[in-house]
Amino acid sequence: MRKVLVVEDEVLIRLTLVDALHEAGFDVVDTGSADDALEIMNEQTIHLLFTDIQLPGKLTGVDLAQMVAERFPDAGIIVASGRIRPTGADLPTGAKFFAKPYRFDQIIASLKAMSRR
Repeated sequence: MRKVLVVEDEVLIRLTLVDALHEAGFDVVDTGSADDALEIMNEQTIHLLFTDIQLPGKLTGVDLAQMVAERFPDAGIIVASGRIRPTGADLPTGAKFFAKPYRFDQIIASLKAMSRR
């Protein structure tokens, strides 16, 4: 089963997305910060990443996306934000950006497509 790491500091959004991903058949681990996400990455293989851009701590979601792309080159990556719109050069190759508010069905469809690569 493909493992999705969800990194979102807004708890209600994170928990709702985690529930939707579980219902769609994904194995999900989640956290509210990039620092905690790095710890998870040290312990587990990540196949897919969903991250908000603005996160507590020193790292942004874009930083985290770059680290996941380097460590897990085949990982599918989705970056989301309601405030910041990154340029294509900011994101790893193949990463997708979603502006908030997004629809969970769009996120799930994108992650499913990425998991088939």
